[in-house]
Amino acid sequence: MTPEQKSTLDQFYAGATAQDAAMIRPLLADNFSFKSPMMNFDNPDDYVAHLVGFCGHVTNSRHIAQDNQVVHIFTLIAKMPEGDAEMKMCDIFTFDDGKIRLQELYTDSRQFPEEAA
Repeated sequence: MTPEQKSTLDQFYAGATAQDAAMIRPLLADNFSFKSPMMNFDNPDDYVAHLVGFCGHVTNSRHIAQDNQVVHIFTLIAKMPEGDAEMKMCDIFTFDDGKIRLQELYTDSRQFPEEAA
């Protein structure tokens, strides 16, 4: 992982944890897309609005990088109405021109309560 990719991801997760759209949006390309088993976004502004409404933080991070892609394997500690939930996840980030162009999230959606899915 390049120092620039690491810095971008550190800022991305810091912004997500702080629920700060102004920290996240500049890191995403204008043609950004998010793909996951539960939802998809093809507009970076819609994605950021969704992301800042989600309460949780990342722990147990591991990264694998090659060229313009970084795989991030982690545990999400999500704040749920019935208490914190630990969820194993994997993001694949694709970078173009120093920004995140694609985020693909892989997880078992059964980890989420039905009302969140």
